[in-house]
Amino acid sequence: MNWKIGWWVMTVLALIIAAYAIALLFVPAMRAPFLQKRFATVPLAAYLHLAGSGIALAIGPFQLNTRLRNRFLHIHRWMGRTYVVSVLLGGVAAFALATMSQAGLPTHMGFGLLAVLWLFTTGNAYRHIRVGDRVSHRRWMIRSYALTFAAVTLRIYLPLSQIAGIPFDPAYQTIAWLCWVPNLIVAHERCTCRGLSSMTIMETGDGSGLGRVYVRWSRMLPSQLVTRVRLPSCSALRVQR
Repeated sequence: MNWKIGWWVMTVLALIIAAYAIALLFVPAMRAPFLQKRFATVPLAAYLHLAGSGIALAIGPFQLNTRLRNRFLHIHRWMGRTYVVSVLLGGVAAFALATMSQAGLPTHMGFGLLAVLWLFTTGNAYRHIRVGDRVSHRRWMIRSYALTFAAVTLRIYLPLSQIAGIPFDPAYQTIAWLCWVPNLIVAHERCTCRGLSSMTIMETGDGSGLGRVYVRWSRMLPSQLVTRVRLPSCSALRVQR
């Protein structure tokens, strides 16, 4: 139940900010003064970042929902490809925009590293699914979307800092890191501390009625086979909580 509530909260917030990002593309009057300058000086980067980020933000929650993924696998795959392309375009544009962000070097570095890690985690997720490693793919997608969700946390922390009376520059310098570092830490902990929630069982038959079955716990790296047991022959399967 707690997971369902969390997913709904995440999804609603993501869709609101995604809609806001897309609206900025078509309604210039909604753009803040600094954003108007970006559209005037680097329009391609501004358009690609808002479009790519908005699409990735809207797609992500549905990609992470296990029931939807299992029920609509074909759609999941096409949405996944769309997500990867959106992050690629939005991430490259984000890195370019980071070099001219407000409040100086700390924000340049914070948003720049966010863009690099966003591309890196998404690229890793894509690489793992291409070789059929679904467990690692899901972990890297969780990390990737945690960084995508920085678009939401940024817009939570900014108004809170203004309500608290913190001057804009120091607040923005801090939020350039705060909007994504905690997200990534939480995602990483979720990926590495799930215990026995997922394991892969692969059979190699030896003709004796018994199979040698290898079990890889979800918290281990893909290359680490940590347990060997002997069980009656069975087909390959995946067990997930």
